Amino acid sequence: MTDQVQLYTMPISHYCVSAERMLAFKGVRYRKRPTQYHDRQELLRASAQDYVPTLVWNGKAVAWNEIPDFLDRVRPDPPLLPPGLAGLARTLENWGHQVVEERVWRVVVTQVPPTFRDPVERWVFEEMQTRSRGPWHVLKMRRREFLGELWPYFQMIDQLLAGRDWILDRPTLADFGIYGGVSPWMTVGEKIPPRFRNLASWVARIGQL
Repeated sequence: MTDQVQLYTMPISHYCVSAERMLAFKGVRYRKRPTQYHDRQELLRASAQDYVPTLVWNGKAVAWNEIPDFLDRVRPDPPLLPPGLAGLARTLENWGHQVVEERVWRVVVTQVPPTFRDPVERWVFEEMQTRSRGPWHVLKMRRREFLGELWPYFQMIDQLLAGRDWILDRPTLADFGIYGGVSPWMTVGEKIPPRFRNLASWVARIGQL
């Protein structure tokens, strides 16, 4: 019997991008259920909560933070958390989501609204981000400052990938967490600067899974 798999997802979410790449790595066929920034009614009905990504596997809802372990249980090969590397992979995944993503997000946040097709969704996004981060025009004005703070993190990832295809020499959760953290940069249409050659190659490699 074929598993029925759905992923409630949102393109601007780094955790969603990470989950999509993990499913691709595992070779899992799934139905993508786009979720709007301002309307989570369908997701609430399916899972009784409103956080994305949410994986629904044969009717069972799997929360965003449980997805890697769940996938390794139901599809053990290839593993996201190989024996001997699990702790390091989790730590690097956390760094990607909690540290790298914030540096990326500050740069691109004012470029996100055009990625929404719904004008209400665009308005809600800008309103919510303004409330949490400050005036929109100030965020735009500080872009150069934010870029200066981002480049050292791109350099760190580039150095991690020197002489190797994957962060830990084989694909692991570390790759998908850090890729998720970088992903808002690509979502708004930016390209990885050529000076970060290793990072650019790795981004392309994960995108092609």
